Formats: sequence, C-alpha cells, structure tokens
Amino acid sequence: MNCKNCENSLRTDYSFCPDCGAKVIRNRITVKNLWYDAVERFFNVDNTFLITVLHLFTKPEKVIIGYIEGVRKKYLNPISYFTIAVTIGGLFLFLVQEFFPDALSFQFTQIDSETIKESDKIGLEFGKQFQELIFKYQGLFYILTLPILAAISRLVFINRKKYNFSEHFIINIYGYSHLSLCINIIYLGLMWNSKILYYIGLINVPIQILYFTYVFKRIFQLNLKQTLIKLIFFLFILGTLFFILMVLIALYMVFFTDIFQQMAPK
Repeated sequence: MNCKNCENSLRTDYSFCPDCGAKVIRNRITVKNLWYDAVERFFNVDNTFLITVLHLFTKPEKVIIGYIEGVRKKYLNPISYFTIAVTIGGLFLFLVQEFFPDALSFQFTQIDSETIKESDKIGLEFGKQFQELIFKYQGLFYILTLPILAAISRLVFINRKKYNFSEHFIINIYGYSHLSLCINIIYLGLMWNSKILYYIGLINVPIQILYFTYVFKRIFQLNLKQTLIKLIFFLFILGTLFFILMVLIALYMVFFTDIFQQMAPK
C-alpha cells in the first residue's frame, strides 16, 4: 500500500507514514471517527495549538525565540496563530451583530438622554462610531497594527541588535495574536452582559501593555530597572502615535461624516 499524502510505499502494519508522518487512514468517514479525530487533534497532549497557548502564558520566550531560531514543529507558527485569533474575533463580531446587538453599547446607553450635555453627546457618539469602525474592520486593524508595533519595539530596543525588524514582527504577532485570542474568547463567553464587556474593555489596554512588558522582559532578559526604562520609552512612542491617530480620526469625522452637524444645537 501507498501513503495517501506522500505516495511512498508503506507496510500494511504501519499506523503512521515513516516519511511524512501522516496517520494511515483505513476506515471510511463516520460521525464517530470524525468526533474522535476532532477530540484527538484539539485535546491530545501533543497538540501544538494548546501547547502554544499555554507556553505563551508561562514561557513566551520559548515559543517566540524558538520559532525565530528554527523550531517549527513544537509550536503553532505565528501566521496560523494569528489566523485563529482573527477567526475567533470574526465569530464574536458575527454573533454580536446577529444575536446580541447591544453587547457593546453599555457606555452609550445615555446618549439619547435629554439631561446629558451636548458636548457629552458628541463625545459618546464619536466613541460609538469609533468602536463600531474598529470592530467592523478589526481584521484589517490587526494587520495594520502589527508592523507599527514591530517598528516601535525595534526602536525601543535599538541598542540591542540581536533581532531585526522581521524578527520583531514575529515577537509582536505572537503577543498580539495571543492577547486577541484570549480577550475574544472571554468576550464570547460574556457577550450576553454588556456591562461586564465594558469593564473588560477598560482593562484591555493595560493588560496588553503588561503582557508585552512581560514578554520583552523574558526575551531580552531585562532586570527591573531596564524593564521600566524600556516601558516608559515604549509608552512615550505609543502615546505620541495614539495622539496623532486621534487627531486624524477627528479630522475624518469632521470632514467625512455628519456627526458634529447632527449634534449642533438647533
């Protein structure tokens, strides 16, 4: 018999191909073996996805530096991990749009109140439209954010020539994908409660900053003083870019939407 994947010859008693490692399939597809295959793939101890998720919490440097230095089998590659994270985010957005349309509106519940100030209404409406824009194009937002984060981390560690820009991109895609995956799984479990989602959203950015600090501390083996200096440098660059982004968004709202005209007193 021949392997159905690489077509090399196999002994009839082989369970796995010695050339490509593929499992030898002899049975027809049934509901039972489909379920068995799914469980085996996602819950066995050798599953690269689960190991990658676990180790990005406990020893992220092993996953990231390992991939940079050539480890390809033990952990899920960064592109696949990023794809899973974006897919989970897309699933969350789909379920919200179809079944939980108010899941992300807790902070905007007073927007139509007669007692709220006009300036506050403008701020709330601006925030609402900005949030809808981010969630609608979150896949594109992720893709555009990653090279920016890579450029920032490369600049922060300019005095350490160990990793180039592409390798910093790998560091950031693993970290960003991991956080996105985890936060979207939490969102999926709690999307019925907009208040809880709101408070989780408030701590999302601080958690991202703390996690990336943890990742870079372990990768570059920083002491406490070095970690704080790099963190301050990172926050300064990020804050500057965030301010520029907010100005650009405000200009977009002014010139390409009618939000301020709608909020203007009549």
